[in-house]
Amino acid sequence: MNNNNNDLFFEDISSSSVPKTKSSLKAATQNYGNGVFKHLDKIIKAISFIVALGILLVFTAIAAVLIMLDKIFAVIAVGVFIVGIILSIISLFLIYATGHLISQNNEIIKLIKRL
Repeated sequence: MNNNNNDLFFEDISSSSVPKTKSSLKAATQNYGNGVFKHLDKIIKAISFIVALGILLVFTAIAAVLIMLDKIFAVIAVGVFIVGIILSIISLFLIYATGHLISQNNEIIKLIKRL
């Protein structure tokens, strides 16, 4: 192996030919975060309703299929529907609570920044 110093070189990547801008990496990521996640709490709250509605629709469809198969399954279908209601409400509360916590956290941060 040849260890000549001529083989090693360093390239200056901070060239002065590139114009300097005021935006740094920190500012760029902060602007990105402010743009994308500005309404994250509202998005999560909307998703909670969509997920809860989806769960309710799935369990309603399962209950309807059970009733269509045979009338004997009517009691089971009612039970499946009730379980669907309970699961959709639980998921609604859990996901909505996450969005609400983010919303309260944003309010606290705004109040602290004013001080």
